[in-house]
Amino acid sequence: MRPLSTLLVVVLLMVVGNKAGGCPAGTLPTAPVYPTSILADSLTPSVSSANPLTTGHWSEKSNLAAYRPPAATIEANPAQTNCPHKATGLLNWHDASTWPSGSVPSSGANVTIPSGKSVLISSCSVKSTDVFGLITVPYGTSLIFDDANISFAAIGFSVNGSMLAGSETCRLRSKLTITLHGKRGERDPTVTWVKGISVTGTIDIHGVQYFPTWTRLAMTAKPNSTIIFVQDIVNWQPGQRIVITTTELKDARDWHRNEERTIVSVKKTKLGATVSAIELDSPLSYQHFGGKEYQAEVSLLSRNIVIQGDAVNSLPTDAANSTCYDVKTPGSTYPCQNSWLTGFGGHVIVHTAGSQGRFSGVELQRVGQTNVLGRYPLHFHLIGNVTGQNYANHYVRDSAVHDSYFRCYAIHGTQGVKFTQNTAYNVIGHCYFLEDGVEENNEISYNQAAHIHPLGPFQNPSNQEIVNADNFYGQTLAYYTEGPGLLLPSDMSAGCFYITNTFNHIFGNAASGGWAGFAIPSLPLPVKFFKDVIDMVPANRPFASPFRGNSAHSSGYWWQSAGSIYVGGELTHRSDGVLQYTAGRSTSRDTCSDPTAGSKAPGASGGCWDLAKQVWLNFTDNKVFLSNRGMQNWGNRANIERLELHDVSLAMNIFGKVWIDNLLMECRTRNNNITFFNGCKQAPIEGGKDWGNCNVRDYTFFRGFGGFQWYDVGQQHILTDSTFRNCRADWERCSNGASHVCNNVAVFTSLTHSDQFVPEQMQITSGIKYENVSDLWRYSTSLSAPTGVTVSGRLQNWYDADGSASQLGVRTQIGSARANEWWKTNSKCQYYIDAYRCPMNPLDAAASVIVRTSTYASDEAKIGSGLCANGHSGNILCPVLAQASHFGSTNETAGLSVAVNGKMTGPLIAGSGGWFIRYTKGTPKTLTFSSVQVAMNNTLLLALPYPAGTKFTIYNKGATWCSPSWGYCRKDYTAVSSVAAVRSAFGDAYFWDEKNLILYLRLVQTNDSFGSVGDKSYNNSAPWKPQEPRDQFKRKGQTLISPATPSSIVIEASCSADPCAPQASARVPAAFPLPGYVSNIPTATPSSSPSS
Repeated sequence: MRPLSTLLVVVLLMVVGNKAGGCPAGTLPTAPVYPTSILADSLTPSVSSANPLTTGHWSEKSNLAAYRPPAATIEANPAQTNCPHKATGLLNWHDASTWPSGSVPSSGANVTIPSGKSVLISSCSVKSTDVFGLITVPYGTSLIFDDANISFAAIGFSVNGSMLAGSETCRLRSKLTITLHGKRGERDPTVTWVKGISVTGTIDIHGVQYFPTWTRLAMTAKPNSTIIFVQDIVNWQPGQRIVITTTELKDARDWHRNEERTIVSVKKTKLGATVSAIELDSPLSYQHFGGKEYQAEVSLLSRNIVIQGDAVNSLPTDAANSTCYDVKTPGSTYPCQNSWLTGFGGHVIVHTAGSQGRFSGVELQRVGQTNVLGRYPLHFHLIGNVTGQNYANHYVRDSAVHDSYFRCYAIHGTQGVKFTQNTAYNVIGHCYFLEDGVEENNEISYNQAAHIHPLGPFQNPSNQEIVNADNFYGQTLAYYTEGPGLLLPSDMSAGCFYITNTFNHIFGNAASGGWAGFAIPSLPLPVKFFKDVIDMVPANRPFASPFRGNSAHSSGYWWQSAGSIYVGGELTHRSDGVLQYTAGRSTSRDTCSDPTAGSKAPGASGGCWDLAKQVWLNFTDNKVFLSNRGMQNWGNRANIERLELHDVSLAMNIFGKVWIDNLLMECRTRNNNITFFNGCKQAPIEGGKDWGNCNVRDYTFFRGFGGFQWYDVGQQHILTDSTFRNCRADWERCSNGASHVCNNVAVFTSLTHSDQFVPEQMQITSGIKYENVSDLWRYSTSLSAPTGVTVSGRLQNWYDADGSASQLGVRTQIGSARANEWWKTNSKCQYYIDAYRCPMNPLDAAASVIVRTSTYASDEAKIGSGLCANGHSGNILCPVLAQASHFGSTNETAGLSVAVNGKMTGPLIAGSGGWFIRYTKGTPKTLTFSSVQVAMNNTLLLALPYPAGTKFTIYNKGATWCSPSWGYCRKDYTAVSSVAAVRSAFGDAYFWDEKNLILYLRLVQTNDSFGSVGDKSYNNSAPWKPQEPRDQFKRKGQTLISPATPSSIVIEASCSADPCAPQASARVPAAFPLPGYVSNIPTATPSSSPSS
């Protein structure tokens, strides 16, 4: 037994050495600093072409280095100012006098902080085994954590006052762990504090700064490696956990190649001033690619402040036997949809107007409550518009969420939140989450997410036993509704970043895994809590600043059209209020500067009809790799600059008016360690001649690939200064059934499957470079297919402004060779893979028009169903009604076969001057020409045969809603005495050549403003005067004009029968060259090889 004097000394020392609370004063840890020791030469690998070094987040086109977070100043003992735990007047939790009851709260008790007081929790305030009930922090009170090693546990916190652990300028260095306890079903989860921290006041939690929070490999990390090299000097510490992300195509719970490891040491290297070496606690099991083309991310999971769910009741109880096998292809697996639905972790919610939440250096694990609304790891909820605070009071910085059972970082009904430099790993449902579509003016920057798990039957499009609207190769997918196992149906396409409203700042982020890396669905109106908001259309909002410097990989696996950057899917409420979602094609997006355009607000326009308000989604400096499709954009207007893609099956499929500039598409890289058939358990031997017993999603990457896809109708694409690399059909890893050669490999693919949807002039290229490619282009259907020659196959074309895509080196028209010789414009044309590539006269151009008839109106009504189908099997016909020939042609069979579809697209040959159209059974009595696409400075004459004595009424006709008060709704044509007079007029004259039985008129595109044939307010010009169409798409000196709709040109003939009697004696008119025409077609010599 100690003498009394000794005990008194000990007590005195404790009092003297303690803070105000009487707890022992521990030594404050130093802050983690950058390493100073250098890796030994014997452990430093040599750099070679086979083992390259990548530094500075280098990227050939995307310039990702420009989108790294600002450098941080890291000090061992940084100044700590404005520290809540150093404030005066604090009461100690462990002091009985603090509490009105006169006793310190015991484990299990509900605790309310005394009114008007600030209570400090120190290292000796609670035992690590204590688990308190509800902690209530009333308005005007504060609960403060000391900078000391503390473990605090409770069933929940209700914070109306302040909960403080450090401040922005006083980042705590000690270990603080807050554990939230509770079991699913034990309490009402709709109560915000249940197993959570519910804040309607202020919360500040600030741990040590680790910088950067994530980086990329500087070298490929090989199996059995215990040292990895990264592209940044990091102040990460021994004992911390990291994850090295996969560099495979598939990333799912049933099969993935992400690896968690513990740090043994971090050292500088002699490889470069910015290269660190990280020693791991155990060897890697898999390869993680780190070549010049792309590199796996390495992210830090550990922080010194931890908020977590308890280790017993948080974990899912349904995680066993969670791998399912396809029925028809049992070698392929997928995560079972009825598993991993019971996770019940902790959560933090900052909610209601006036609340504030600031977090930095926080780790959250075993968090999120699967399919419980609003119970997400970190959640800003219904705070309103706080953009005026410049992100000062609502942010999450350099934090980590991992092992989350529902989401990561969420913003709901709030504007002005900042998520920056955070990481996330192993998460169920959408991760970075904008909830209902009203969330705008937030910043999501420099974050990283990996291994994100969709919910619901997301595998359906590829499961071959499923027979419904889902199809791996289709564009549309079935609608799914909310329910007990799928609270938010869009979680079927869970993305690392889920953006329901694009009017936000999104830059510098990295996405690995997920159904999509960046999921950007269309919301025609806000949903759920904000479903009654009718004055905005989230789907129509532009980005608040360009979507820039982001990367995505190892996603887009579950459906052929699922891009790693995916602008698609639609989330809406049914008429009965039930929320429904399709991950498939949605064309409801109409990007507009007016947020009310297309909304249900009184007086709102039905769409973004005002051309001055039409804006573009801007994508700049982004990168995608390891994906079936790099980017899928079902939108209507976009600028895509410096997009870099590697190891993808198709660079992109895009809708609308889109400019793509400085694209780099590398079909296949040096990364030959992508697992064959994506881990299918019954894959064939690599190099074999079959596909094994594997699902299409597993083998499609090894079957074929392409660079860029031209669509079949209604698009305008300008592709400039872009490079295609390593796109070869003889890729050594191809496995295509009976052959070792990749199927359907080409730089450009033109869709040719449809008789219903067929092209006008839609695409322009210039500045195209090829590096090690085989075929330049291909058509999506073969002539031997059941569809045979389709209308889209006859009309596919594009304008190669400088001859770089065709490799002729001169201005070139590329057009289908399936339309006889319709696209063969001169003797210098060259045939190449289903098309003619023709050097152009300076006056050559192209045009398009749709013709509807009185004779075949009943057949035209069947287009898309009984006749002229889209993607049919060959059983639905699209009968040919007419033949179109160029003036001067001596062989009408060499011209264009015009089908019931009525679309005619073709070249305007300067030396020819026009098109002659002969209907097999005679010219219909009434013809209506619509969707006219002819540039103002181009001249297209049409000629049609009629019987002698025919009289004509010809006029421009506006839409049914056209009003003479603001537009020209009709303009009658005048008869003139020569073809030359028709040409010199501007769409208001015709010539009836009675002698040769041919009617001539000039096809002119009016400005077609709002359904009129001429807008009186536009240049004060009548429609029959030269005027540029209003709707033009111009980029880098190239122009595409939109067809004029819905105005039309009508020919009414006085024939006694319908159709008019055929006129076999009427011949194709002689060539009628354009004024100034000189026969000077440039001579072009194509490269001997497609590669240049």
